[in-house]
Amino acid sequence: MRHIERYLQTFTTLQPDGLAVLADIFAADARFKDPFNDVRGVEAITRVFAHMYATTRDSRFVVQAWAVNGETLFIRWDYHFQTLKGEPWQIPGTSVVRFNAAGLALEHVDYWDPAEHVYSKLPVLGWLMHWLRGKLATPQ
Repeated sequence: MRHIERYLQTFTTLQPDGLAVLADIFAADARFKDPFNDVRGVEAITRVFAHMYATTRDSRFVVQAWAVNGETLFIRWDYHFQTLKGEPWQIPGTSVVRFNAAGLALEHVDYWDPAEHVYSKLPVLGWLMHWLRGKLATPQ
């Protein structure tokens, strides 16, 4: 269980100038997937987080709950950040992380809704998303 605690600690304390710690929790050929990325390898995973920090301010992950089943970790989190214009955002999500026998992450897959939390906040796309939801929703 030490590797689970280390993994959670890394993500709740991750800083833009400390991304080298990702090499301590991911296997060399690990996969990271979220709604915008599907990459393999520690170097590529590090680039994903470097890009996140370059395009946001005050980014942090807050773990709300977690559970373990065998070598799989389930994490319920909230991602807090500010846009480069200073607007505060919060995105709730879930991650499923599989570990190898050495306690390194083999695969980290994030599940969150980009339609609700990103696309709907963009001017033209937001209007379209609202219209589509209205068309697809069950009538009341």
